[in-house]
Amino acid sequence: MKKLKLNYLAILAVVIASQVLPMIWYGIFAEPWMEMNGLTMDYLLANQSNTPYFVALISSMVFAIVLAWLFKRMNIESAKDGFITALAMGIPFSLLNLMTIYMFSFRNYELVWIDGGENLLIWVVSGLILGGWRKYELN
Repeated sequence: MKKLKLNYLAILAVVIASQVLPMIWYGIFAEPWMEMNGLTMDYLLANQSNTPYFVALISSMVFAIVLAWLFKRMNIESAKDGFITALAMGIPFSLLNLMTIYMFSFRNYELVWIDGGENLLIWVVSGLILGGWRKYELN
């Protein structure tokens, strides 16, 4: 029987996707996102910092490693299974959790779909990558 092992190239691909997809997503939704957060381009430019990028990179590394480890333990062996599993995990753990936080924080409801949609997109793309790009231990 083949035994799955962690595929570090797939994990790296997830980390890269987790950095690139938000750039595209928030590029599309930049204006409504800034408006709903009460931000202006002047404010963003005046308060630039590398810290959020560093945190995002570390976060995506931890996310990719943990999701890969879970998929290995769950014996996810296809892109389809990875997609379905990531969707089933991403909706309650990310989207609905964020929705709850935003509602109790009196944040704009539409903002849930911008921020939560981006999170869910990362979940499902990560599931596709990790589920489809398998690596097995040699016996």
